Amino acid sequence: MDKAKGYLNIEVAHEKAVTAFSTLNPEEIAENSATEYDPGEGGFKFYFLTQPYRVYHPSGEVYDNNGEKVNLYFSTIFLHYLSTSDGTPLSGRWITFKELPGGAIYQQAFYGRAQKPFLMNFGNHPSLFIEAAKKLGGFAQEVGKYCMVVPVLPKVPVGFVLSPGDDEIEASCTILFDASAPSYLPTEDYAHLPGIVVKEMVKAVKN
Repeated sequence: MDKAKGYLNIEVAHEKAVTAFSTLNPEEIAENSATEYDPGEGGFKFYFLTQPYRVYHPSGEVYDNNGEKVNLYFSTIFLHYLSTSDGTPLSGRWITFKELPGGAIYQQAFYGRAQKPFLMNFGNHPSLFIEAAKKLGGFAQEVGKYCMVVPVLPKVPVGFVLSPGDDEIEASCTILFDASAPSYLPTEDYAHLPGIVVKEMVKAVKN
């Protein structure tokens, strides 16, 4: 996973995330976040975009499948997920980013990070979009003709709905979240997450 920038002060955000995570009961974390917890090694195992990761409690250290330590940006998102998850069932009802708590504040950044690069790469290439999403474990959803849902974290699916462009109409896209989304991550993380997915989709079809 490429190193990415996002938070104004990632060191402070990460430190706060570790502190919150370290105070929680690991068995409850595992149940609420749908992750595997090994009491012997004190680690959680879960998948992020088909790739396995481990997070250790209470240190908050995060490692990828190669045993390499994960950068602070992704570590912070993973720790937020484990700390925020409250076990709310997925609702099956989709909402837009601006419907998330405070989503309107990040709307412009959300467009720049996620929707714009998605349209640049897939706006006129729906079949390529479907191929890319499938490589990340995505599956079709009957929200639109070209709609794919990508399982990003165990309880965090993200939906991408593409309306392809033609000679007369520009392409457009809608990015959707399950209505339970606030029970699993803070809104600021959702401002980043789809952009990460788009980058991985682009990489998936280039490799």
